[in-house]
Amino acid sequence: MNKIYYLLLLSLTIFFSCNVDVENVELSGYVYDSKGDGPIENVSLQIENYFYGNSPDQSYTGYKKFYLKTDENGFYSINLDTSALINIDVFKNGYSKGFKSKEFPRKKQKINFYLNKETN
Repeated sequence: MNKIYYLLLLSLTIFFSCNVDVENVELSGYVYDSKGDGPIENVSLQIENYFYGNSPDQSYTGYKKFYLKTDENGFYSINLDTSALINIDVFKNGYSKGFKSKEFPRKKQKINFYLNKETN
């Protein structure tokens, strides 16, 4: 009986300690042409950032949306005060859309995209 109690207590401790925000996240990356034509400039990125804050039930209580564009080297970057989940949508006329999601990002999180040219 004691083993079951300790396993249950350990499982609950691990479950509730996993849902923490990461502070001061530096999110950056590049957007490239998937066929090797190099970086793509002026790509639109929509970044959705979720965080727990002081959630009593470990659900996301905070949400912020950001809009960015890549520079002439296909590079983007943003600093997030706090984060637990990041969703990134990328859009560029003439290319397929891209999407990536990252739960519990690192303090220095790099996420690159490789977009396919659309054929008419």
